[in-house]
Amino acid sequence: MAPSRTRYFAKKLFELTGFIPIGAFLIEHLYSNFQAVGPGGAQRFDNVVKDLQTNPIVIFLEIGVIGLPLLYHAGYGLFVASQARPNVGGYGYGRNWLYLFQRITGVILLFYIGYHVWNTRFVPIVHPDAPYLQNVDGQPLVSTAYMHHYFLETHLGIQVFWIYLVGISCAVFHFCNGLWNLAYHWGLTVSPRSQRLWGYACGLIGVTLLAVGLASLRAFLNVPA
Repeated sequence: MAPSRTRYFAKKLFELTGFIPIGAFLIEHLYSNFQAVGPGGAQRFDNVVKDLQTNPIVIFLEIGVIGLPLLYHAGYGLFVASQARPNVGGYGYGRNWLYLFQRITGVILLFYIGYHVWNTRFVPIVHPDAPYLQNVDGQPLVSTAYMHHYFLETHLGIQVFWIYLVGISCAVFHFCNGLWNLAYHWGLTVSPRSQRLWGYACGLIGVTLLAVGLASLRAFLNVPA
């Protein structure tokens, strides 16, 4: 009885952490990056970074509200992925394919998030003399110029821009498909009609978030600071 109850709450916590706070952080992150789009975008983005990273409470939010839930979600997600038995070969229904893609994108995101956090959060700390960083009262921070030149680099023979294109696409899909799963598993969409309508809504959310993310990538790539 106890193991079953533990598994039940572990799964519910896994689903909740994917929505809040990780999903909320994804939306906020895409919104912050979107500040680079349009006239004056370079200065807006630099100001957003400065306001966020110089706030003393940010380090506690990054660790307690984002980092720890993300570690739990990733760890439990790996467990779920290891137990998965995709059956798209025998039953090629749309939901079966989405089930498979959810697991694949989750694994990809483990590597992408680690890569992204290292290059945008830890590089300014470990290599404060890296070019194109903005210096705010002696604290090196990423800037539009840094992101621009960073996107032009190649890692493992792949231009960084394309790594981010794949990473953001996976993050948006994983989040939006997770939203559909959350509503289904929590009994919020019981009827086939409600599941179908919620699927359309999740798709619309996904298209919107992806458009925002791609606009930001293009702004960093094409608008040198």
